[in-house]
Amino acid sequence: MIRVLSFVLLFAPAIGMAKDFDVTKVSAPRLMLSPTYVSLSMHSLRFSDYPFMAATRSKLRKVSWDLTSFPAALNEKVKICYLLEGNLKTECREVAPGEKGSTEKFNKHGFNYSTSVMVLHESEGGDSVIRPLGADKVTFHLSY
Repeated sequence: MIRVLSFVLLFAPAIGMAKDFDVTKVSAPRLMLSPTYVSLSMHSLRFSDYPFMAATRSKLRKVSWDLTSFPAALNEKVKICYLLEGNLKTECREVAPGEKGSTEKFNKHGFNYSTSVMVLHESEGGDSVIRPLGADKVTFHLSY
């Protein structure tokens, strides 16, 4: 009995403390094809991305990114969209192609285990097939 009680007392403070963790998702956007010149990459969380018992208790601290670009695209524009429930766009933010950055602006929308970030690349034209330079990387900074 004393051993069990000492074990509980030893770990009880750790149960109530918030723990931070990061989940990074990497996805290459599809080719841009004429005539639409639109490409996207989806960055979704799965239950296996979370520490034990954290999926339903996690809170968003910030989202950061390291994006690719389409060098052959004319006037490329990029948006990062926060998707809270399925494909419902909660908020989008325009960023520069190839940009590294982060924001805490999405925190106000809440967070659940199926939250996603979509990176949308758009262009006004170019070759009939335009390839991305690399992949988009999005990191969810979370706590539970």
